[in-house]
Amino acid sequence: MLDQVALLATVTIVGVVLQAYFSLQVIAARRKFKVSPPSTTGPLEFERVFRAQVNCSEYFPIFMAVLWVSGIFFHQGTAAACGLVYLYSRYLYFKGYALSAQGR
Repeated sequence: MLDQVALLATVTIVGVVLQAYFSLQVIAARRKFKVSPPSTTGPLEFERVFRAQVNCSEYFPIFMAVLWVSGIFFHQGTAAACGLVYLYSRYLYFKGYALSAQGR
């Protein structure tokens, strides 16, 4: 059974690490721009980082569900490859959104 879900589990771990990275970026932005929790407003630079993290977090449960269902019922390798492409796209989105409104 393990060989049937190993790739999906690996992509899941990569996704969780990416979400942790996004959260750490928000913490760093809070420190840099002196925005204390629970406040979510501040300089535009902070708000962009915060919104980018929230946007990525909002879609993470949907991504996980689609990854696992497609991997179990269709093909694990294809689902894992698509999952990695999605995660890389989310990383690029986060970086672009955090830099400027035009980078979205």
